[in-house]
Amino acid sequence: MYIMFVIDDRKANVHVQQTDIPTKLRQMVDLLVDEEARQEDNTTGVCMEYFLKNAVLQYLVNVAEKADYPVGIRGEAIRTIASMVDLLDDRFLVHNAIHKPTIKLLRFCVLDDRQSELYSDDLVDLMYIICSKIHGFPALLYIFFHDKHWLTTPQKKTDYSSESNDKSEHVQENNKADEPEYEFLLFTYLLRFVHREGRSGDFARTGLLFLMEMAKDQLGDFILGSDFATIMAAGLGALYSQLPRKLIVRDETNAVYSNPVTFLLGQDLADNNVNQINPLKFPIGLNVEYSNSPEFKYQLDSFLKLLEFCQDVLIRCPNNEICASLLNSVRAIFLQNILYPSILECSDMDGSSVAVISYIDLILQTVQQNDLAKVVVGFLMDDEDISTPPILPPSKSANGNMEQVISDEPEDYGSEGIKNLKISRDTSTHVAAHFNLQDLIFSRLKSKSQTTVIATLKLLKTIITTHCQYSLKLLSIYPDNSKHTTIISHHLREIELYFSLIASIDKKHAKDVLACGYESYLRDIEMTIDYDACYQNLKPSDRPGLNSLNESPKVKRRRSFKYGQRYEDYKKEEKDDQEKVKKQSQQPKPCKRLFRHKVRSSDPLLQSLLTLLSHFFTQSSEMNLALTGVISALALCPYRSLEGWLSFCENDRTNPDDILILNSGEEPSVNRSNTHRQDMYAQFDTDTPVNEDDDDDDRSIDFGAERESFKMTSPVLFKSYPPFFTLLRTLTQQVDYYRSDLPQFDELLEERRNALIKGEMSFADKRILTLTPSKSTSAVSPSASPYHFNSHLYPNQPTHQSPIPNGKYNRRPSVLRPSVSTEVPSSMSPSSSATTSAGTNHARLSPNPPPINMNVIMNNPMSPLAHHVRRTLSMKIQPLFPSHFVNDREEPILDLDDEDENTFSPKTSHPSRPRRVDKTTEITISMLLNNIVILEETIKELVALMQVRRSLGIDEISYV
Repeated sequence: MYIMFVIDDRKANVHVQQTDIPTKLRQMVDLLVDEEARQEDNTTGVCMEYFLKNAVLQYLVNVAEKADYPVGIRGEAIRTIASMVDLLDDRFLVHNAIHKPTIKLLRFCVLDDRQSELYSDDLVDLMYIICSKIHGFPALLYIFFHDKHWLTTPQKKTDYSSESNDKSEHVQENNKADEPEYEFLLFTYLLRFVHREGRSGDFARTGLLFLMEMAKDQLGDFILGSDFATIMAAGLGALYSQLPRKLIVRDETNAVYSNPVTFLLGQDLADNNVNQINPLKFPIGLNVEYSNSPEFKYQLDSFLKLLEFCQDVLIRCPNNEICASLLNSVRAIFLQNILYPSILECSDMDGSSVAVISYIDLILQTVQQNDLAKVVVGFLMDDEDISTPPILPPSKSANGNMEQVISDEPEDYGSEGIKNLKISRDTSTHVAAHFNLQDLIFSRLKSKSQTTVIATLKLLKTIITTHCQYSLKLLSIYPDNSKHTTIISHHLREIELYFSLIASIDKKHAKDVLACGYESYLRDIEMTIDYDACYQNLKPSDRPGLNSLNESPKVKRRRSFKYGQRYEDYKKEEKDDQEKVKKQSQQPKPCKRLFRHKVRSSDPLLQSLLTLLSHFFTQSSEMNLALTGVISALALCPYRSLEGWLSFCENDRTNPDDILILNSGEEPSVNRSNTHRQDMYAQFDTDTPVNEDDDDDDRSIDFGAERESFKMTSPVLFKSYPPFFTLLRTLTQQVDYYRSDLPQFDELLEERRNALIKGEMSFADKRILTLTPSKSTSAVSPSASPYHFNSHLYPNQPTHQSPIPNGKYNRRPSVLRPSVSTEVPSSMSPSSSATTSAGTNHARLSPNPPPINMNVIMNNPMSPLAHHVRRTLSMKIQPLFPSHFVNDREEPILDLDDEDENTFSPKTSHPSRPRRVDKTTEITISMLLNNIVILEETIKELVALMQVRRSLGIDEISYV
């Protein structure tokens, strides 16, 4: 095997790529790999024997270490070793002829700063491969991790009894000599690249995670004694400080013009010129960055990757002391000294509030590990009880609960990091008690900057959905100890009233609007609740969804027959249920058990949401989508009762005799005859109980409810309404005001509804303008769409929620549900059953329509959609209740000296001149139409949510 070169005739500046060395080295590696593939297990081939016996690798390293000639020979040697280690067996490194020159080359390159920087990428690749091999074959660890003095340190302990005069001095000297001095080049070198972006940073972080999983005994002591925790926390602070202090959230132009939905919804913040999207809503100063700029994306990605790495360390590392040290450093260095001061300094006048709130939102989305969430979210929410990490040292029993950990003194902890964490918590509480995340949210919800309120609503939804136990501090709640169940007539009347709101908006197309996409809402919400962390953490006795696993096979077969399931689908559903229960048993329990509670009607957060909802038609679509998303998130938690704020409570019911009927000339007659119904079930009127598992029993699963249906209560009437229903009804009544001012209102609304749901194709053929209930189409999802806007702030978000190891889930970023082809009943009455098959995904998707380029459509003068957009943008109307947001497009503020202020400052009108009428309160018809469609879809989603909660047993229903 020819692998070396002749060095007699040297030429200056000859690069290794100009020689045959790389080719020969690759041939050598290929021969060794091919030979190993042909050999049987635990046998060595002829080429490998020659390679080991003649110390070929040692010779290559000696040549590379002596001089880097030809230029790049050292890098070629590193890549050759990396290829062999990666492609050959794990035990390849066990040979002394392999690991000895490898360590020699690593030490030479790492200790030489010039070589370390020159071949950093190759060194990181090699160390990553070695770490992966160590992870698969742990015996390799002590080849690269060792004590420098293990050969010279005495193995016997010194007898100090004969040296009584200098006993203390000898003890100190010998103890110092006995302390091991570990060397681990892999760890120390990879730690330098943990903050970097790109291939080197990813490989370094992954390699360190391999080592963290083995951080026990001596390796754990080495990592604990290093600066690992400090470097991680300081890196987070440094990367966070590099993020722009002022941020302008702007959508990607390509994303806005990618389909009609994003284009139409994005026009709410645009000028009259449809080509200008998202003008500035606050003055531009220095240090302002746009959220769609490549520089900002790079900085944000670097920060989030390091935060994810810290979280992965806490998940994978088995050493509790290392985890406690990392948590302590993150709290003391990053949270107290970097993040919290930025919260105090932010303002909604210059865009800094948008930046800080968006960063906190992304941090809370990323943080999902329990201990890290207790530190980060607990610190921001000023929650002392939850924020203390329940990490116990190895000497302490791991069965102690969190309250016991909090009550213990710091001396009971075996980790110094826990002691520092206790001190840090006490010192920061005094400061954080004045202004915390709760104060930031409530203050910014009242801001006059719409972009600030949008960012705050997104942050609020993240807290509610991802960290539900901490969101209780934002609400005024009290325990729900009532055991009563909602009667079926109460439920039907409630659903009927909510559906009547949609009917009042557009009576002509009410039936089509109700049926369009409603089944998709039911299935999507059922899937969302099924993957909700709170729902998964319910006790089995409180979890109605788990009761289906205990049903008899006969009952399951009846249910499958009733809903038209095939046997294959039934078996697949049964298998999915079993796997779901297995996953739920493996998930960690929440640190603080939630309890069933009700929200007071005077709750400040609900009042703030109602205030924003009252100006629904004068706000942008993004604002309203974020607002309705928060309302849906609040209603999603199974521990939170909907009574009193979203759904009707028992006290709202009244007697028909207490209601004055003005047109009481005729009263509807109710046929309460039970003759036919009793005759139908007469054959089952026996005293002998019927065996439920009898194969000859062909009764429906709802036989009991149907048989006793004649005993149901009379229709329910309400004397009072919950606040959100009242406000939604007020909004639907305002539509009649706008209809009276616009002669072609119904036509424009129908066109906009079809544009948002069907896109350009709805204008191509007038025959499909009317929404038919025979096909379920996609609908705007008010709770999902806020994260489609500015999607670059929320990278890698899946379309559908999927369970993750700790029970959390990610939000849906899409504005539209994918169009489905599932059949929907011809009539969707308010009393339709909300029972849906659990554990199923969306219905079968139809083929994806071709992408629509809105630039082409808007430049086409014959396009009906372009004509509709220009027409609705040019028309304006004065709203009933103008918004309090500042809509003036302000001029940029320059960095001026005092002498130039009068010259370059914006000119104002003379005080003696009459002020012009402020027309900024006017809204475009396009914004009004968008918000009306969003209002319709919001009501449908809320109704579907209430129906799914009751069908799953979260809110119990009584049929008798």
